[in-house]
Amino acid sequence: MTTKTNKILSAAVVIAIIVSVAVLVYVNLPKQTDSSSEDNTAHKTTPPVFTLIYDDQQTNFTIGDLAQLETYTAKGGYRTQSGMIKGVGNYTGVNISTLVSMFHPAPLPYSLRVYSEDGKNLSINYSTILGNVDIYNPDNASDPNPIGKGGVTMVLAYQYEGNWLNESSDGKLKIVFLDEQGSITAGHLWLYKVTSIKIITE
Repeated sequence: MTTKTNKILSAAVVIAIIVSVAVLVYVNLPKQTDSSSEDNTAHKTTPPVFTLIYDDQQTNFTIGDLAQLETYTAKGGYRTQSGMIKGVGNYTGVNISTLVSMFHPAPLPYSLRVYSEDGKNLSINYSTILGNVDIYNPDNASDPNPIGKGGVTMVLAYQYEGNWLNESSDGKLKIVFLDEQGSITAGHLWLYKVTSIKIITE
């Protein structure tokens, strides 16, 4: 009887040890986190970097918000007043027409007032928004005479060559004019460190 009791006690001790070890292992297992949940939380807490204004309506965007809109990638560059070509490369961003179409009904025609974080602002008429701007010779920056006109797309860019813009020089966002050929447009149309755009009905 004693032997049988000892066997039962031994078995109980073994089972208790196994259960304790299993609990200890489970408690110390690395916890799997829901990355999508973390991303959503980070997305919600990221401060807005851009504001779109129309009449009494105002919409704020984070970089994540802008990146979720329909994207446009093409090439462009600009000619400075001193006769230099700069900023040539592939940019990714959102067409201005895509942003404006978020308001229903979309105001037509319209002009824009673009503001930057360093206090600069730029007025852009409807013809320029549609891409009817002067094109310059990419092989002769010293030539101030346009070689063509039109055919480019106005974009609020947030990436250059697949990377986020250099915040120290470009800010998080900038206005660019692009097409598949990489046309060179006037430098005064490119505005850096953009923080907001106001839509003005004509």
